[in-house]
Amino acid sequence: MAASAADVRSILSIPNPSASGSGSGAQQPKKPQPTERAKKPEGIPRELYALIGPSAPTLAAQFAKPRLKQKPNLGGGGRVKWEWRPFKNGARSDGLRLSHWVKANTDPEAEYPFAKYNVQPPHYVYSQDEYNRLLEDPKWTKEETDYLFELVRQYDGRFYVIHDRYEYPSPEGSTRSLEDLRDRYFSVCRKLVRNRPWPGDEASKAALLSSLSFDKDREVMRKQYVISLENRTPEQIAEEDALYLELEKLKENERRFKKDREELLRTLLGIESGLPDIPVDEEGLQGMSTDTKKKKKGIAGSVEPQTPITPSTASTVPLAQPQPKKTAKSAAYDALHCIYRHGETQTSTSSKAPHSPVHLRSSKIPQLKQATAQRIAQVLNEVGVVHNRLVMPTRDNIARLEAVIHDAGIVVEKKKALDKVEQDLKTVKARLAALRGEAPEEDAGDVPQTPMEVEEGAEDSVVDGRAQSVMSTKSTRSRKQARRSMSISSADTSVGPNKRQKR
Repeated sequence: MAASAADVRSILSIPNPSASGSGSGAQQPKKPQPTERAKKPEGIPRELYALIGPSAPTLAAQFAKPRLKQKPNLGGGGRVKWEWRPFKNGARSDGLRLSHWVKANTDPEAEYPFAKYNVQPPHYVYSQDEYNRLLEDPKWTKEETDYLFELVRQYDGRFYVIHDRYEYPSPEGSTRSLEDLRDRYFSVCRKLVRNRPWPGDEASKAALLSSLSFDKDREVMRKQYVISLENRTPEQIAEEDALYLELEKLKENERRFKKDREELLRTLLGIESGLPDIPVDEEGLQGMSTDTKKKKKGIAGSVEPQTPITPSTASTVPLAQPQPKKTAKSAAYDALHCIYRHGETQTSTSSKAPHSPVHLRSSKIPQLKQATAQRIAQVLNEVGVVHNRLVMPTRDNIARLEAVIHDAGIVVEKKKALDKVEQDLKTVKARLAALRGEAPEEDAGDVPQTPMEVEEGAEDSVVDGRAQSVMSTKSTRSRKQARRSMSISSADTSVGPNKRQKR
C-alpha cells in the first residue's frame, strides 16, 4: 500500500506547509465535499437537461414516456368465499325454493336480483254483460273464448305453444288454426280497450290499439306464399333466375336509352329541354370560345367547329322540374287571390337559367328600340299614347302597351316600305320621261332626292339589319339601271342639236 504525502510528513515530523505558512500548529479543517449531482429525470434528453439543469422540472411531465393502461383492480386483491345458499324467487307463485352460489358476505334475506325481468303481459278479463254487448261471435262460444283466454294467461301469450296445447272440442269437428286463435284473441282485446274508459291520453291508447292489431287474411296469404316458395322445383327456380336476369337487362337498356335521350335533348335544345342538369356558362359564348381554344390545342389538325352547347362538368345549374298541368281548382284559386305564376313556359333562347327576382311592375314597361324609337314615339304621340309612363302598371296594362308599341312598329315599317316604293316610282317616271324627251310632270319634275340619296338616307335611318327587305334590293338594282339609261339619254340629247345644225 502506497503512503501518501501526509503520511510521510507525519512520520518524519515535518509540519504541514499550510499550517507553517499560517503560523499555527492546528490543522485546517477539510473542505466539505460537493453534494452529489441531481439525477436526470426520465423523459428529458441529456443535452436539454445539461442546458436547463434542474430549474425546470415541469418539462419532465411533457417528455415522460406514456405508461400502459393499468389493470383494473376488481377483487381488491383478497380471497372471496362463496357459499351454496337457497333463495326465494318473488316472481314465482308456487313457493319453489332453489339454491345457488353466492358470496359469503351477501345478505341471505336479499331479494332475488333476476325477479325484475319476469314481466307479465296484461291479461284482459271481461264480464257477462260485456260479452253479450260487445264480444258475441257466431263462430265462437263464451266457454271456448274463456278457454282461449285461460291458455293465453297460462302460457304468457306464446301462441305457438297455445296452438299446440289447444284441445277444446269444436262443435263442427274442425280444428282451430293458429290464425283463428290470434284473430279471436286480438279482436276481443281491441273491443275491450275501445269501449272501456281510458285513464291515459289518446296517444297511448292509439299505440296500444296498434299493438293489438292483427290481419288474418294477410297472415294466411304470407304463409301460403312462403309454402309456395319452399315447394318450388329446380326447374322453376332456374326459370325465375333467368327471368330476373332478363328483367335486369331490360332495366339497364331502359336506363341507357334514357341517358342517350337526355344527352340528345341537351345537344339539340340546350336549356329549353327542361332537363334537371343543363351545363350553363356564366360568360356566355365568350367563355365557350376559350373552351374551344383549349380543345383545339389538345386536338391537333381538327377543323370541326365546337358547338357552344356541348355539355361540360365545370358549371351545372340544376333547373326546376317541369311543372304539372294546371287544374281547374288551382286556376280558380289563383284567379281569386290574383296570383300569376311565372316560369311555366320558357321562350328565351339564352343559355342562362330562368330566374325572375322580386321587381316592380313599372320596371317591366317595354322600351323602344333605339333604331326606330323616334318614329314610333311620333306615331304614339299622334294617337295620344304615353309610352314611357303608366298610371296603373298592372300586368294587363303592360301587355296592352306592349301590343300597341308592337303595332306602331309595324306601321313604321310599312310606312318606310311605302316611301321606298313611291320613290322608286318617281325615279322610274323621270327616267321614262327623259328617254321619251318629254317634259317631266309637275309632281315628278321636282324630285328632291336622287336614288343614291334615298338609299343613303335609308341606310342611315335603319340600324337593324332586318329592315333591309327584298323590295329594297330590287329597288337598288332598278336605280342602277336608271342611272345607266339616264346617262345614255343625256348623251343623246346633248349630241342631237349639233347634228341637226350641221345638217
